[in-house]
Amino acid sequence: MWDGTACLQAATTPGPTGSAGQRDAELRELEAALRALQVTALNFGRSFVNDAGVRENYVRRIAEMSRTILADVRAGRATPREGAELAVQLRNVIMEEARVQSSVIGRAQAERLKATGKTIEQLVDATTEKLFPGRSFGALEPAQRRRVFEHIVESSGRSRPAVTSQIPRWRLMGRACVAFTVAVSVYNIWTAEHRVHAGLREGLVLGGGAAGAAMTGAATGLVCGPGAPVCSTVLFLVGGLMGALAADRIADRYDEELREFARWLGEGW
Repeated sequence: MWDGTACLQAATTPGPTGSAGQRDAELRELEAALRALQVTALNFGRSFVNDAGVRENYVRRIAEMSRTILADVRAGRATPREGAELAVQLRNVIMEEARVQSSVIGRAQAERLKATGKTIEQLVDATTEKLFPGRSFGALEPAQRRRVFEHIVESSGRSRPAVTSQIPRWRLMGRACVAFTVAVSVYNIWTAEHRVHAGLREGLVLGGGAAGAAMTGAATGLVCGPGAPVCSTVLFLVGGLMGALAADRIADRYDEELREFARWLGEGW
């Protein structure tokens, strides 16, 4: 005779929800993935903001250089050819300095657009063809040659508009990524039971991600070669993620030490 015992037993039998340990492990994996996302946003944000500043400085420096040399040429303090040669040389130097200061992604993109700076000979030929189609530089009159050299000096002070116009967008995207990272970190720390400990852990993971991106960034030239923005971006991304995950594992392993340090800083448990 059925008395409902079977139903009662079924109701009190644990379902296939998994053990508490398994749920904790899954939660830890989710937290690690979210921290990796934070690190990715932070690394990209820092890169965008940095590259926007580098590009602005580059545009300003080449414009000032061009104006100074052109004024010297027109004042007779330098010949047109001397001015053109100096402008080309300084433009290439400023360009290389900007690439050194750029992020891995920014440098790769710049190298894709222009691998190396042009020589004075290349610019003389190209400018002569542009101003006097079908004629060689050697066949030009002195006044026409002067015009070629002055045009080279003026052109050395102009940047690529398609790239320069992206500066505000880079800065906006960079600040948004950094703001997202800071907001998530502040939320994690504020809602944590032990805020000092949470802050130490956040700092360790974010620092590990930044270090990982920097280490892989130093190797992109060897791995990807010049002018490979896709490869450089992937390597930069992977380096940041690996650094963040490694730092997260270190934080787990030395969690008791972090807690002890938090106690030393005054946090009660």
